[in-house]
Amino acid sequence: MSLYLKYRPRTIDELDLASVRKTLEQIVTANKVAHAYLLTGPRGAGKTSAARVLARIVNCEKNRNKLGEPCNECSACKSILNGSAVDFIEIDAASNRGIDDIRELKEKIRLAPSQLSYKVYIIDEVHMLTTEAFNALLKTLEEPPKHAIFALCTTETHKVPETIKSRCVPIQFGKASENEMKRSLSRVVAGEEKKISEEALSYLAKAVDGSFRDGVKALEIALTTTMEVDLGRMEEVVVGVAGFSAKPLAHALADKDADLALQVFRKAVLTGVNLGYLLVETMKALRDLLMEGKEVTLTKLIFALDEVASKSGTSAVPELLVEMVIIDWCGVVPKPSNFGEKNKDPKPTKIVPQSPKPEKKMAAVSHDEVWQKLLKGLNGDSLTLGALLSKATPAQISGDILTIKVGYAFHKEQIMTEKILGKLEKLLSEAMGREMKVKCEVAEAAAKMPAPSDTIDEAMAIFNS
Repeated sequence: MSLYLKYRPRTIDELDLASVRKTLEQIVTANKVAHAYLLTGPRGAGKTSAARVLARIVNCEKNRNKLGEPCNECSACKSILNGSAVDFIEIDAASNRGIDDIRELKEKIRLAPSQLSYKVYIIDEVHMLTTEAFNALLKTLEEPPKHAIFALCTTETHKVPETIKSRCVPIQFGKASENEMKRSLSRVVAGEEKKISEEALSYLAKAVDGSFRDGVKALEIALTTTMEVDLGRMEEVVVGVAGFSAKPLAHALADKDADLALQVFRKAVLTGVNLGYLLVETMKALRDLLMEGKEVTLTKLIFALDEVASKSGTSAVPELLVEMVIIDWCGVVPKPSNFGEKNKDPKPTKIVPQSPKPEKKMAAVSHDEVWQKLLKGLNGDSLTLGALLSKATPAQISGDILTIKVGYAFHKEQIMTEKILGKLEKLLSEAMGREMKVKCEVAEAAAKMPAPSDTIDEAMAIFNS
């Protein structure tokens, strides 16, 4: 069993957030239970854990006359804890979001509990329900059976209809403070009869951004290899390496020093720094510089890095996207003339007709005649296009179609996006003096072409020459 499940709060006192503990204590003191609660807050904050505690509070056999902490020893508490209670139902609205699912719930909820005092329904990610399902749920909340209690959990309360919200008692979960996080993590360490240094505990409490779930998962990894976790070990688990700081990269970006920024970034990636963590910490460091008045326009860079962070999980080469942002931000300008010289064919091949139709001519493309004109047309305005073209090889012209080849599908996808392709075809048409179209293919001998990680090295060589 994972430590997160093993040390899931079982009582009010073990709940992680002080504000939530206070709310449940008020429910116990009032000795009165509402028919519906709406638990809202960020992921990993303990919403479902609190809902489970509430379910045991109202069903604990020792609480029949007066509400109090669940004993976790009676048959009712144990059945909820081990998941065998038929009157305790957890529904994931992300996968059970339709009206048929809620209709089935409405039919069953009318029946009296078979074992417990109350039927308790926890609907997680309730904002995922369809409009029709919400309408069906509303009717149940308007006339709820006395034996039923709902605990609706969501990370996106703004997506829950006001008609639903108005019929629920709200329980707000905020981001955990450092002290609340340390309290929770210390409970896990003590339970495992191990130790953690104060520096490592504080570091982890800050690194997981208020998510108890993420904190315990990271702690579990660290505890598997040692009896006492120090700061270095905790950094290795969270970041990938010990002693990493995003400040040097942030300062290089603030100074728009492309060479230094790329050097620091590549070193971090090569040494194993988690890319997601690197981007988040860099954004935080840039935020700090912004607050210090270092560079007002840093907001643009922060938004650009955030966009890359959101795409990194689906990108074939996420490091390339980061490097493109760095180059674009630092204002490195490509020099088309050098590109033409670098790739100049010493013996340009003359255009030779390949088809009996005069309007359909096949020709080997001269780098100097086409690519130099094309790159000159960039005029330093499109850094991304210049970098992408540095990885492309002109193959042939057939009529008004230029075929270019790249080594990897990633580059093809980038070139064939509507924005990049439109700009490329416009510049090509200007260079050729007639309307042109571009076709991009992945070269069959891709293994002979440079790896994606070499893209920026070549682009930088062009840009800085």
